[in-house]
Parts: sequence; structure tokens; C-alpha cells
Amino acid sequence: MALAKRAEQARRVLFERYDQLNALWLEAEKQLSKFHIPCPVCYEYATDEEYSGQHYCPVIGHCLGLQKVKGQWRICYGTYFYPAPEEDSGWKPITECSAEVRVSAASHLPRFRERVVESAEEFIPKVDKAITELKEALEMPEESLQALLAERAKLNGRAK
Repeated sequence: MALAKRAEQARRVLFERYDQLNALWLEAEKQLSKFHIPCPVCYEYATDEEYSGQHYCPVIGHCLGLQKVKGQWRICYGTYFYPAPEEDSGWKPITECSAEVRVSAASHLPRFRERVVESAEEFIPKVDKAITELKEALEMPEESLQALLAERAKLNGRAK
């Protein structure tokens, strides 16, 4: 009987903690979504390795990702097999993962947040290049572009 009582106590405490854990992951999603996310982000935070006779080699990468799920940016968990990180990682929203995954990934949130910002910074030159290419293709002088930007700002409620 004492074992059943302990099991019930552990279950009750863990379920309360799981609610807290999920609420915090959802808050992290909310905060990251406020950053401008131009494209999905992947951050490998751990690897599983195998001994190949002479040394250990990575075989599975564990990743946090910021991925679009049903139209919303979500913090997701995924894995991939080396040496093919470009293959689909089987992304799954972190709040739908096992408690073990949610707990082990938690300490990696600060570095993941940094990777999200780096991803946006790395996208800036790509946008600049696209702007230049479009301006050239449209043969649009700078003053016409500025007028267009002012018009769009008014429409978006950000009048200059």
C-alpha cells in the first residue's frame, strides 16, 4: 500500500511540474515569435555517438528548431542520422514531446535563442541582394522606391 501511495504522490507532483514545464516552453515560443523569423532555424544541441573501433563517431543529432506548424512558429524537437542533417528531422512541437525530451532540451534554450537571432542577421544580406536585383530588373530609381516605401508604411500603420 505504501508503494501505491508513493506512486500517486509522484504522479501528482510530476503532472503539476509538467504543466509548469509546458507553460514555460509556450512562453519561450511566444518570446521567440516576437523576433522576426525569416526562415526555419535548427540548432543541434546533442549527439549520440557509437564507437567505431578507433574513436567515437556521431550517429544521431538532437535538435531544437523553430519551425512553422499549422501557420505558427513553434519550438520543435527533431533528430537526424549522420551524415545527412539535411534530411527531414521529424520535427515535433516540444510541448508534444516526452517529458524526458522537454527536460533535457531546457538547458539549451539560451543558445537556441542566440541561434534564432543569428539566423535573422544572416538573412539580411540575402534580402539586400534580392532588393538590388529587383530594383535593377524593374529599373526603379531610388526616389521611386522611397515613395513606394512611404505608401506601404502608411497602409501598414507605420507612417514615417
